[in-house]
Amino acid sequence: MSRKEELLRNLKKITEKPPERPKHIVISNQYGEDKDGNPIYIDRMYGGLNGRYNLIQKDFTEYKGTIKTKRVHRKTESGEGYYQQFHVTNDGRWFDNSGMPCDEPKNVKFKEEEKDNEEEKDNEEENKQNELDMLKDLK
Repeated sequence: MSRKEELLRNLKKITEKPPERPKHIVISNQYGEDKDGNPIYIDRMYGGLNGRYNLIQKDFTEYKGTIKTKRVHRKTESGEGYYQQFHVTNDGRWFDNSGMPCDEPKNVKFKEEEKDNEEEKDNEEENKQNELDMLKDLK
């Protein structure tokens, strides 16, 4: 095979779809069993340590839409207050602060709406660019 043919064959591989990655079963998405003993899987929210949240759906795919964070101020019986955090997806699914699915809270007043994941990603890119510009000035 000539070098030209080899290069052309390798170029065709570039447009091929990459092999599918095997799906990993997320055990923490399991929520009980049905009457036949088969596991029931649910959607579950993960993350938070770095300010990003991702939703692993019951078919083990990652949700690609935006996720908004909302906070509600609650009071205990002793009168002390705390904030409870909720996440809502663009398609209207709600999750509590432990990442479990829940119903939309009723009769509550939400605090100011926080940034969604897409806005955070945009801000991160802008901050990186600003940092790079600053480093260029130092040289």
